[in-house]
Amino acid sequence: MSAALDYALRVTRELGLSGESSCVEDVKPLRVYVAVDGSLPDHSGDVALLWTEGLGWAIAVEDGAELVVVARLGGPAEPSPRTVARWVRDQQTAKGPAHEVDRPLRRRTG
Repeated sequence: MSAALDYALRVTRELGLSGESSCVEDVKPLRVYVAVDGSLPDHSGDVALLWTEGLGWAIAVEDGAELVVVARLGGPAEPSPRTVARWVRDQQTAKGPAHEVDRPLRRRTG
């Protein structure tokens, strides 16, 4: 898990975030949740960056108790932190293409 945690921390730092509002689930598949400052065009709710081992990165917005994935980053599951940060910023300014997804993810509590 330390490699996944290190990777998540590098992405968090590249986004200029402290990592205070993030968590790593250490069950297989490993998952990372990072709260992101700002908003997304055409979406209300807080923004989160999600990473799932083997699947890669997605951006979600909070809708009550659910996280609704609105975009996925194509390509490798572990792109460079700079690539992830650029993609997030492009999504926030509507400059980049997004792979739209309509399946909500349940937020884990506890």
